[in-house]
Amino acid sequence: MLLLTRIRPDLDGGIFTYAREGFGELIGFCSAWGYWLCAVIANVSYLVIVFSALSFFTDTPELRLFGDGNTWQSIVGASVLLWVVHFLVLRGVQTAAGINLVATLAKLLPLGAFVALAALAFQLDTFRLDFSGLALGVPVWEQVKNTMLITLWVFIGVEGAVVVSARARHKRDVGRATLLAVLSALAVYLLVTLLSLGVVPRSELAEMRNPSMAGLMVRLMGSWGRSSLPPG
Repeated sequence: MLLLTRIRPDLDGGIFTYAREGFGELIGFCSAWGYWLCAVIANVSYLVIVFSALSFFTDTPELRLFGDGNTWQSIVGASVLLWVVHFLVLRGVQTAAGINLVATLAKLLPLGAFVALAALAFQLDTFRLDFSGLALGVPVWEQVKNTMLITLWVFIGVEGAVVVSARARHKRDVGRATLLAVLSALAVYLLVTLLSLGVVPRSELAEMRNPSMAGLMVRLMGSWGRSSLPPG
């Protein structure tokens, strides 16, 4: 992406424009549909996590409102939230940029707090427990494949700077924005993932409900740590 934005800065319709320009209309069409499908799945999975996090505030043993983000109330709420964001974005680039800034800060603040606390509570012995993953009974190549699939989902969206590159004052800013997005997402992803494995054993971490970081915050901060993460 970084190389393509420098070689062909005139292509500013999205990543699929590179496929169309290089390989023709058919490949460009397939690339556009593939990218759209990835974006849809990413939005759905993100909204599921959002309402699963909200259930920390709304659900009780007697009342299951949002559950794991898969109840009908969650579906209705996710649809309403998605359309609200859509209409706000339609109001203009400035509005969309403001929403994106607020959303990014809301996510980074609790993540930063978690990274700081997890670094203090990090235990090397816990991190090294079954480091090779032999207890899973899963071949290493399959573990790598599963990790790569999750990593691909994490990085969906970092190419978004290309879509709005036509509005950039300087084309070089597109490449810089993409590089900054990749490095930032990579740093946050690695810190959160690796530090989590040093706080609790992997088997216990796998049993935590989404978002699992809320369960980790309980370990780090006590019972009120559960409500410190979901708002972000």
